[in-house]
Amino acid sequence: MAEIHITAIKYIEINSQSDLEFKYKPEVPKLKVVGNVLQAEDEEEDQGVVFVTQKQLNQILSNKEVELKLIEDRWYPAKPLSKEQVKKVGLVDIDAEFMGAAGEVRCYEAVKITE
Repeated sequence: MAEIHITAIKYIEINSQSDLEFKYKPEVPKLKVVGNVLQAEDEEEDQGVVFVTQKQLNQILSNKEVELKLIEDRWYPAKPLSKEQVKKVGLVDIDAEFMGAAGEVRCYEAVKITE
């Protein structure tokens, strides 16, 4: 288990990969958050994908005033996140299982969200 923080959101989409084995509530549909992820342990920031439930996404974005707009089955931030929004989203602790890497992109499954 690793503690991670989302430091940038490129887009969010419904997970369409069926070959992934989720440990946390495998029967619940997952959303795929694509952006930058900071690993708390070594303070290393990389491109990453975090798989979350709708409830977890709401916990991450709650009270952060992040507006999303839907474009062709993907949600994008309506405007670039301000420094304050990046800070607020980045302060959310995400306990996650590392699922592996696809090239430079590290993939995680969110297990627990703590603000």
